[in-house]
Formats: sequence, C-alpha cells, structure tokens
Amino acid sequence: ALSARTYAAGVDVVLEVDDPFCPWNSGRHRLRDGRCERTEDPADLALGAEALGSIYLGGTPLTALAGAGRVRELRPGALQEAAKAFRGAVEPWCPEIF
Repeated sequence: ALSARTYAAGVDVVLEVDDPFCPWNSGRHRLRDGRCERTEDPADLALGAEALGSIYLGGTPLTALAGAGRVRELRPGALQEAAKAFRGAVEPWCPEIF
C-alpha cells in the first residue's frame, strides 16, 4: 500500500512497524522514491500499524503522533522528513456515517 500512495516530498526512511494483529506486517520497511520494501537496515522511525494507518491517509500529522508517544524517532531528523512526505494535499473525508 505504501508503494501505491503518492508523497508530498521525497523521503528515504526505514520504518520499524509493529503489528500484533497481522504479525507478518511487522518488521523494517524502507520507503524511498515512492517505493516500499522490506529491509534489514537500521530503523529511522518506530511505530505501530495503527499509527502507520493514520499517516497513510494524510490527515493525522506524524509529528502529532510522535508527540503522543505513538511514534519514536530513532534517527535525528527522520521525523520531520517523513512528516513532510506523508502530509496530504487533501484532508481525508468520508461522507457516510458509520
């Protein structure tokens, strides 16, 4: 899904994803040039699948999630780089009531 999304800026970041619900998604994933693939490289950011889902849509700032303790910056500067890339041009919106 991360390879199918567009980004507001170029980014090269390794995400350490924790997904207890779907453990096969857990691990390190490098996002570079709009493509995402598994890697063994050191992680730049650590986050859960729920936080990744929030930033994927572009409506929740990565920096807000970090401020709430949902994202940890492991490489200085990685948080701002990724936050800029994941920023959406249009806020996500659903006209249906669930």
